[in-house]
Amino acid sequence: MDIETFLTDARQKIDDKLCALVSSSSDLPYSALFASARYSLSSPGKRLRPLLVLATAASYGAPLEKALAPACAIEMIHTYSLIHDDLPCMDDDDLRRGQPTLHKMVPEWHALLTGDYLLTYAFEILSDAPSLSSEQKISLVRTLASRAGAHGMIGGQMIDLLSVGQTVDWEILEQMHLGKTAGLITAALEFGGIIADVPPDDIISLRKTGLAIGTAFQLIDDVLDYTSTEEELGKPIGSDHSKSKATAVPLLGIHHTKEKAALLLQAAEENLNTLSRPVPLIRALFDQMVNRRK
Repeated sequence: MDIETFLTDARQKIDDKLCALVSSSSDLPYSALFASARYSLSSPGKRLRPLLVLATAASYGAPLEKALAPACAIEMIHTYSLIHDDLPCMDDDDLRRGQPTLHKMVPEWHALLTGDYLLTYAFEILSDAPSLSSEQKISLVRTLASRAGAHGMIGGQMIDLLSVGQTVDWEILEQMHLGKTAGLITAALEFGGIIADVPPDDIISLRKTGLAIGTAFQLIDDVLDYTSTEEELGKPIGSDHSKSKATAVPLLGIHHTKEKAALLLQAAEENLNTLSRPVPLIRALFDQMVNRRK
């Protein structure tokens, strides 16, 4: 199977599994919770993080079905973070992936609870994941809690909101990107390694790779906020700039931001060279992450 066929097939399996995981009887008094979760999960996203889980596991010979539930758990954490980020108390965005944000479709409290549901459900999914040992499940739970927590995604979001209207240096901006964006991307690569039971040295290399490519991915996001179109991004361009958010472009300029992203991609690929086997699927995803228009 070629790379594009693998990615197309994997995306479809991720979408089908997510739909199955949040299906529920309509006669429940809280069934609207599942409907709002499906709305956010079914929006036309890249599925980047779950694809990285599947691509990493497959690169080491692990069956796709073994990695599918954990991959969906990461996508649920990512989706919950977007729901909460879009709320009026945070970024106050009206559009996400070309569709109205969840709090524009339901009351704010409903959107907040939907995010809470996806956050907690992700860990239930990991604890019930089939064909994994107890040690693997514990490792997945610990990894996701760490990468999504105070020293990862949530800490990065905290820096983001504290930095609104402020002039920050590269060290602070890098710390924000390492947490807010690179955290879950790193977790996705680590997940694939844990599921495939890779050597400890490979886990270390995957971690270093994730931090580099995750930061590069966010730097390109910062550039696209200035250079893309609303149709391509699925949200208004210049959104971060108009809200005085701390991004790389005001600090480094577009040209140097792109240069730094390219250097980080190179560093990520060099780390891949240290793995115990070739990983063309991961390399293909990395290229899409950095060389993109949306």
